[in-house]
Amino acid sequence: MTALATALSISVAFSGEISDRATEAEKLLQSDNPAGALQKFRQAEDALWKAMPLTASNFQQVESASGFGIYTSRSSHLYKPKGTVALYMEPVGYGYGSDGLGNNQIMLSIDISIFSSSGEKIITMKNIARAQIASHERNREMYIVLNVTLGDIPPGKYRADVVLHDEVSKKEASFPTDFEVAGES
Repeated sequence: MTALATALSISVAFSGEISDRATEAEKLLQSDNPAGALQKFRQAEDALWKAMPLTASNFQQVESASGFGIYTSRSSHLYKPKGTVALYMEPVGYGYGSDGLGNNQIMLSIDISIFSSSGEKIITMKNIARAQIASHERNREMYIVLNVTLGDIPPGKYRADVVLHDEVSKKEASFPTDFEVAGES
């Protein structure tokens, strides 16, 4: 394939609503219409948001969290017996429904499964947390903190699989994280 043919196939692959809106935004910005450019750019963002899978742009164990992007990361994944694992996530790609009052509604639920180091499923908890937000805007800065109390899990290494369900778009995503319960000392 020649370089020209390669360039043409790449160009065709990236054309579509997202790039069209971004191109329109750039033209509006160059013609000194920043408000119109921002509106077109947001339309490109909306198209991208709808096309992308449900995921988390940030998923990690934390010491604490008090807002979107406001958290203290946990350097160790070693916990005391009966401790609490705090999981921070910033979901993206979820859908928007309607609350019947003219608001956009986000509805997410979470399941979690804990596995031993050998892969044996210890426990699955369905619908243990739910995030429901109604807003005039299509909120995109959202965070969830899931606090998982370890209870009587014996010392050892484990994996937690967190499954995020979008009740509007029916998309779902899974996020694994490893942790260890220390022996009593």
